[in-house]
Amino acid sequence: MTVVALPLALGGCGLGSSIAGIHDAPAEQSGGASVTSGTATKVAERVVGDAAEVSRAKADSAARRKVLSGPALREIEAAAVSKDSAGRTSAETEGLEVLAVSRGTDWPRAVLATSRTGDVQHLHVLVAEKADRPYTLFADVPMAAGASVPALPAVDEGAPVKLSSAPSQDVATAATSWGKAVAFPAPKKAPQDVSVADGFSTALKKNARATNKDLGDLADYTQRQAIADGETVSFELADGGAITFVPMTRTDTIRATDKLKELKIEQQALKHVLDASTVKRALSVKHAETLALVTPAEGKARVVGASEVVESAAGS
Repeated sequence: MTVVALPLALGGCGLGSSIAGIHDAPAEQSGGASVTSGTATKVAERVVGDAAEVSRAKADSAARRKVLSGPALREIEAAAVSKDSAGRTSAETEGLEVLAVSRGTDWPRAVLATSRTGDVQHLHVLVAEKADRPYTLFADVPMAAGASVPALPAVDEGAPVKLSSAPSQDVATAATSWGKAVAFPAPKKAPQDVSVADGFSTALKKNARATNKDLGDLADYTQRQAIADGETVSFELADGGAITFVPMTRTDTIRATDKLKELKIEQQALKHVLDASTVKRALSVKHAETLALVTPAEGKARVVGASEVVESAAGS
């Protein structure tokens, strides 16, 4: 019997050593931001707190949809089904600070904020789609160890923001390249337009290699990434380029060879979704992911934060 531990936990993802673009908010002025820095901070504190409550409590889907949207809602809905607690928002946050606010008075509007939970720095995206709708938590991702967010326009000046049903072409290209770069087996020719030196990407690649080594000749293992259907939000950076929050799907697949008699599952979320603790021939696990992807005006794209939960699984 072989015990399988898929690379579900993100090893090595802790508090970044620095976050560029975090600075004291300037005095309020009649600039181009959709809301003042003070108002944005109050809204962020309320929304992040409310999101933590509906994420941790036994709330129903209707309650979650009042507070969450976009990738954050997708992950929490998936966690509610799979009982994967790894992706749930913590209520214990410290040092919440607004990094950017959408520019202008049109709708939708967005806020980018950061806070700390223990030794992990998080990025939060809040979105209000219409004047008569409150802000919701659109994305909530822990930053990769050592990662930093490039400088953003001053909060009270506002930043150009784009909420769209799919990523722009340059972001889609970067996300697709990243998916190929962290895939297992690794591609013969690694993409050159994206860096995978961050803690999240490094952990994915390391854990995939370890899983494949543990399986040996008992099974074939693959890991694939793809852009998921769903909205994205992009904040323009001070020097051009953008930081975009992109929904992704990661799929881990194990196919047994004739040498494997049984596959024992240790991950509690997988046991719950499968309603089984073993499979004999094959296992496919899908994870709902959110990437905080920086596409600079010059240089390689890179991931500065990411979150994931078990979304579904099938075994035979």
